Amino acid sequence: MEGEIFRLCAAAVLCAVVGAVLGKTVGSLSVALRLGGLAIVFGGVAVLLGSVMEALGEWNFDPSVAKYSSIMLKGLGIAVLCRICSDVCRDCGESTVAAAVESGGKLALVLLASPVVGELISLAADLLDKI
Repeated sequence: MEGEIFRLCAAAVLCAVVGAVLGKTVGSLSVALRLGGLAIVFGGVAVLLGSVMEALGEWNFDPSVAKYSSIMLKGLGIAVLCRICSDVCRDCGESTVAAAVESGGKLALVLLASPVVGELISLAADLLDKI
């Protein structure tokens, strides 16, 4: 897996550097190169995401863990989506919108985690009652 990450990062940096160099001379070619590099990077991310989903899918065999792995996957999706959206907004010069997206993502994660926190508090209260 480390090799995949290295290749993914190398492809991204190479496309960014070549795109920046070409952007000063041939702007239209730079855009095409950046879009191609973005497609390659997203393809690599999709492959990694498939591996992560496969690994996390093994947790669903135990019904007591299935609920928590589902919450974890949803949280991961929210975090990744908000990060991508905020980065795009920041790249477009909209840092205020990017901050709002990040705040919304954090609030969504708190809302998603609140049932688990409630269960932990209930479990702690039950344990304290038994002492």
